[in-house]
Amino acid sequence: MDRVRTDEAHRRRGLGDFVMRTLADSAVADGAVLGVLGATAAGRALYETLGWKKHATPAECVYRP
Repeated sequence: MDRVRTDEAHRRRGLGDFVMRTLADSAVADGAVLGVLGATAAGRALYETLGWKKHATPAECVYRP
């Protein structure tokens, strides 16, 4: 999943929680033991309520030769 967002009219209804828990549960059922994701500040707030922990601050890099 990449660049997922909830439309303003549908925020604060638990949709992000539902989607992330469903994806995580499915991954664990398939044998996953580690999850890695990148998040915006807004997304990070949601992920932390779901038990995700910050490990590092990602950097955005572009290379144009």
